Amino acid sequence: MKQLIIISLLFISSLVIGSCKKQDDFLNVKRNKSDVRPSTLKDMQAILDDPDFMNYRFPNIGNAASDNAYLTDANLGILDPVGASAYLFESGDFYRGTGSLNSVDWDYPYSVIEHANIVLDGLEKISHTVSNQSQYNNVKGSALFYRSFMFYSLAQLFCKLYDGTTSNGDLGIVLRLTSDVNARSVRSTVQQTYDRIVADIKEAVHLLPITPDFPMRPGQAAANALLAKVYLSMGDYANAAIYAGNSLNQFNILLDYNSNLISSQDNPFPPYPNNPEVSFYGFGTGEGGLFCFPGFYIANVDTVLYNSYDDNDLRKSLFYSFQGSGNIFLRGGYGIDKYQSYHFSGIATDEVYLIRAESYVRTGNIPGALADLNTLLQKRYRSGTFSPITINDPDLLLAKILMERRKELPFTGQSRFEDLRRLNKDPRFAVILKRMNNGATYTLPPNDPRYVFPIPDLEIQLSGIQQNTR
Repeated sequence: MKQLIIISLLFISSLVIGSCKKQDDFLNVKRNKSDVRPSTLKDMQAILDDPDFMNYRFPNIGNAASDNAYLTDANLGILDPVGASAYLFESGDFYRGTGSLNSVDWDYPYSVIEHANIVLDGLEKISHTVSNQSQYNNVKGSALFYRSFMFYSLAQLFCKLYDGTTSNGDLGIVLRLTSDVNARSVRSTVQQTYDRIVADIKEAVHLLPITPDFPMRPGQAAANALLAKVYLSMGDYANAAIYAGNSLNQFNILLDYNSNLISSQDNPFPPYPNNPEVSFYGFGTGEGGLFCFPGFYIANVDTVLYNSYDDNDLRKSLFYSFQGSGNIFLRGGYGIDKYQSYHFSGIATDEVYLIRAESYVRTGNIPGALADLNTLLQKRYRSGTFSPITINDPDLLLAKILMERRKELPFTGQSRFEDLRRLNKDPRFAVILKRMNNGATYTLPPNDPRYVFPIPDLEIQLSGIQQNTR
């Protein structure tokens, strides 16, 4: 991680030089490259506005270990070695000799965290001289948002699920809270991990503008939605409903799949920045990436998932491409022209409605849950064909909401993998995952230690932090 931090600092020096005018005089001669720091709000905003580092580095290896897609024996060989290990639920030499250098699902999030920390450290130094408080608040809120989102994403892969009874003892992630390259890496507990995530987002909510100036920047609606997402993963449904509601009060637009915004292109959804449903654009890359590339005919969509869509459900034809002989591939998603092949890992209103619907039914608000579910689904069915859901039994309604969540967010971030982790705690929704490869069967039972990925070998060697048991 120390090597990664130094590389990040060197990159930032070139980034800000390129993005700021020469008269800004950002860099002075430094004896140590680790001393290079931004000195103005403009410098810091430039760091956060670089999408290649801040918006396109979400992990997605969880998609390779979930059940929404499968690979033929031939196509498994196309996947990178680490992705293949995740797909086959392997233990042992999970990284297959690649160490940490190619383990982007670990390295990329921490590079974003490092950039956020450089900004936060810089802000602390200039806080007493700031004349534009709203700009200062926006920069600080954005940095906290990025850092917390990446902490959350890492927690879904590299530590156990949050559990109020064991989280004080379970190992969490490394909480890098400073850009100091000499700061020692230490694993927190799961409780400390989530405490930090929640604290950062809550502070960001109060600092960010309601509506950001650009879609690649976060605003209050996105931060509230992220907080709802975190609380859902923690099983705190009361708070998940509150913050999902806060987000929807600020931004509740849903894309009507019958509208003229849906095109006949290979990816039918409005490209960046024209999707009215998206409150924050983020995209994933990593060892699970091939599962999420629209138009890349590598991973077959699970037939049970595909067949769960009604024929009048427009998601069936807009999300997927049926190639015959049982070959079903991902067709489209909330992508972006140049980066269409990166899977969407940001925040959109559909997920927020589903978070609140699930939280409502779990806390006894059946009418609220039905209203949210129907609000979403009526935008997904062919005009005139949708009949509102009227289920009043809480168990049946919960099952329906969870099924619709899988159908609505099949490759949004790592939502299915995250859902498998949390829902496996409930015997009603626990799933045994299976793979077939070269005649052999591989299984992943509910709550198996392999739902936590090993930390890259090189990171263990350099930092000495404790490895996960897998």
